[in-house]
Formats: sequence, C-alpha cells, structure tokens
Amino acid sequence: MTDPSLASPVGPRLDQLMTTVRAAQLEVDGLRAGRVDPMLLDGAREVLLDALESYAAELVRRRLPTPPGLRDALRLQQGIRSSNRGADGRRHRR
Repeated sequence: MTDPSLASPVGPRLDQLMTTVRAAQLEVDGLRAGRVDPMLLDGAREVLLDALESYAAELVRRRLPTPPGLRDALRLQQGIRSSNRGADGRRHRR
C-alpha cells in the first residue's frame, strides 16, 4: 500500500516533485565541480529554486509541515538569487 500523503487527485505527487528537486540539486553540484561557468550555474540554481518552491508549495497545500532542511535550502537559493541581482532586478556580471 502506498503512503496516502504521496498521491493527491488535485496536485502533483510529492515523490515526483522530490525527484525534480534532487535532479536539480545534482545539476547544481555538478556545475560547481571543477571550472565554474557562472551563467550555467545561475540557470541551474534558478531551476533548483523553482523545484524547491514547487515542493514547498505542495506541502503547504496539503497542510504538511515544511522540513527544516527544505526551509534552509529555499533561504539559501533565494539569498543567492537576490545577491546575483542588482537593485534594478538585473543579473550582476561576474
């Protein structure tokens, strides 16, 4: 029998959302290894942030608690995004 919190007739499955988060995190980790291309890394971080936000939103929609690690990862990625943007909302060049 499957965990009832994983499936929902209205929204996406939590395990599918977590798979997306893990794939995005692996992409970011891979891009950080070796020589870093800032543009590719920024794009991968945006994908990761979108995946984290989707997962968190689905937890909220289901009235489930947000794990501290997820909250921390969201804050980290949001902080990185805001530090990469200027006051005008455009990306800084490195």
